[in-house]
Amino acid sequence: MFDLPQLVWLILVIAAVWYGLRRLNGPPRQPPRRPDMRPNPPPRIEAEDLIACRVCGTYVAAGAPDCGRRDCPHPR
Repeated sequence: MFDLPQLVWLILVIAAVWYGLRRLNGPPRQPPRRPDMRPNPPPRIEAEDLIACRVCGTYVAAGAPDCGRRDCPHPR
């Protein structure tokens, strides 16, 4: 099959091709790094208390003027 000198030449040719291709491609590239790898904190959500309208039962904000009905008990 292969004798020793042919095997050595085959290994040298493969190594030369591999080394030549590495030189042509240049140094390995590093992926770009983000300056801050920590996750962003969640945004702060302002919440408002809701109260049920005694007339229609819908929930409206405590500071809302009314629920939209004429007979709404919330002040306008």
